[in-house]
Amino acid sequence: MGYNFSVIGLGKVGCAMLSLLAQAGHRPVWAVSSGGEREDVPVYPDVPSDPRGAEVVLVAVPDSVIAHVAGRIAEKWGESCKGLVFCHFSGLHTSDLLEPLARYGGETGSLHPLQAIVDASQAKEAIRDAVFTFEGSPRAGEAASNLAGSLGSHMLTMARDDKVLYHAAAVIASNYLVAIASQASELVKGMGLGMEHLIPLIRSTVNNLQVCGESALTGPIQRGDWSTVEAHISSLRESFPDLLPSYLALGRYTARLARGTWPHALGSGEKVLGIGALHMRLGAARARGMKVVFTNGCFDILHEGHVSYLREARTLGDVLVVGLNSDTSIRRLKGPERPVNREASRAAVLSGLEAVDYVCVFEEDTPYELIKALKPDMLVKGGDWDTDRIVGADIVKSYGGEVRSLAFREGHSTTGIINRIRL
Repeated sequence: MGYNFSVIGLGKVGCAMLSLLAQAGHRPVWAVSSGGEREDVPVYPDVPSDPRGAEVVLVAVPDSVIAHVAGRIAEKWGESCKGLVFCHFSGLHTSDLLEPLARYGGETGSLHPLQAIVDASQAKEAIRDAVFTFEGSPRAGEAASNLAGSLGSHMLTMARDDKVLYHAAAVIASNYLVAIASQASELVKGMGLGMEHLIPLIRSTVNNLQVCGESALTGPIQRGDWSTVEAHISSLRESFPDLLPSYLALGRYTARLARGTWPHALGSGEKVLGIGALHMRLGAARARGMKVVFTNGCFDILHEGHVSYLREARTLGDVLVVGLNSDTSIRRLKGPERPVNREASRAAVLSGLEAVDYVCVFEEDTPYELIKALKPDMLVKGGDWDTDRIVGADIVKSYGGEVRSLAFREGHSTTGIINRIRL
């Protein structure tokens, strides 16, 4: 069955669908675009005042304006929407964005080509090879299935509640594949190798995946060769610290996929470091363009205020270093009954927080010398501090670094906790 159809938005997907559907025997009656006239279809700069013979209207505009376009059509066409089919191409959003049209009796759906489309020159071929997914009303689904089938494609219908996870899966399978390939390319480019040398490996892996599914998995984790994995982790930590978290996350998932057990200590690393070792780690991080944030404190009894503050500090850069007062330092500052927890315990608890990358214990009353040695890009202190009064602010500002004061949550303090325990 051939449809009279219209396309609103002649970008990569809109142009490709217009051309492909016309080739498949459907009849384009008009399009909306700011790009000017075309020989194959009348083009309007805005939605026309009535459907003008269109039976199917494809809304091929960015996600952010789909609802606006639907409202515009409903405003102009009103009851004329009844019985017409309207589909948008968002992978994330449901047919709910077309609700103004459904109120007037329009049949609405979301029709998404599960394909990566880089530019207009390859859009038609990409869409021809795509699996389409649909969510929406049954009648819109029937029309969408006919359109996809006429292109030689297959269409799957999904529930409205599945759209977000479906889109997340598409992002992982496509966008993250590019990101992972880029990471691999980063590791080898200093050896005279580049992406072009990795493409045959990537292509063979995709081919194996197509034939064997998850059984295509190979490599050290699949073999349980943990000494090799440990060598990878050590080298990444020293030279590519920004890539280590994704290697570890993917490694743990790969171990589950291989039905193995990731060794508990593997990749945990040592977060509590002396100045010398920490200086080397931060040097590697900076070489990769990572921003170092520094804060300090006693952290005697870790509480919610500390945790929220450290999380916020971590968002200000790529690496969070916590300078920790030693036991002797705290006794000088707070008296002989403090600290409640010894420095090894306090350092261990801090290092267990995801937000904290490194902990360094200092013996002085203030972290001034530690800040001078580490030269953080940003110095952060918790509490209502004037930034000029924060210890080390002069050092950090002298080389163009930033100094910030972050508020603790009200009602949370170590002293308050200790006083409540004593009661």
